[in-house]
Amino acid sequence: MANPAWWGGRILGGVLVRDPRTGEPVIGEWDHADEARDGVGRGTWNGIMDGVGAGRARRGLGGAGADTPPGAVAAPPRAYLFSGVLRCGRLNDWGEVCRSKLCGNRATGRNAKYGDYYRCGDPNCRGVGRRVAPVDAFLAGLLLDRLDEHVAGGPPASEVVWRGEGRLSELRRAKREVEGSIVAGEVDWAEVRDLLVRLGRGIESLESERREHLEARAEENLLRGWRREKWDRLTVREKREVIRRVLVSVLVLPVPPGVSDRAPFDPELLSPEWRGGTPPPHAP
Repeated sequence: MANPAWWGGRILGGVLVRDPRTGEPVIGEWDHADEARDGVGRGTWNGIMDGVGAGRARRGLGGAGADTPPGAVAAPPRAYLFSGVLRCGRLNDWGEVCRSKLCGNRATGRNAKYGDYYRCGDPNCRGVGRRVAPVDAFLAGLLLDRLDEHVAGGPPASEVVWRGEGRLSELRRAKREVEGSIVAGEVDWAEVRDLLVRLGRGIESLESERREHLEARAEENLLRGWRREKWDRLTVREKREVIRRVLVSVLVLPVPPGVSDRAPFDPELLSPEWRGGTPPPHAP
């Protein structure tokens, strides 16, 4: 049902083939559903793809593609800043520290009012957990204090031009010209189908390479010229990269015997290990 061919559309490389002049999909000449005649058509498909896009977003798989219809829900997947950095501090049956990673979990049912939580991911342990909000707030404060004290500011690294920009522009121009020839009736679809497929794959490969280049440059500059106010402008992915560069791990100690799980958050039960071996500023 996600294939637009049933209402007359075509997809190449995950993108609808459109008239470059009007932006409207190019409708095929085969028998297909018609909205006026059959009661289903492109509008129905847009509704289907709304659901596809929303489902992929909830599963953290991104949108439905370049042609996700207007109005499609693009809810970002939940992301937890310190998942994988937090380590379980519970002693196992052999007297060893578990040290399994704590992962973020969504709070549901009666526990939803307490907020999302980190929990030890070892199915044989799962003995240590903490609410996300106070852990993130406390550790982010420590992290920013450390960056202020230990990371020297400096100018961003010089810009490096991506070497494939010219080739990408050439392929995009060639694809537009071929599509324009199809719409104008100068060439038959079947004659250039394979060429369009090759052009689409080449564009997709170069665009992926360019994204990797830009991401690598952004990561290089992440801590150059650091200022505290920069933190709030970072994406979750960038914040996690900053955390990875500064923190080795944070040991989450169990709540002491006799203390309720509902007791107020105790920062003394978090033991961070910083890269470089120097103690954190204002450590508990």
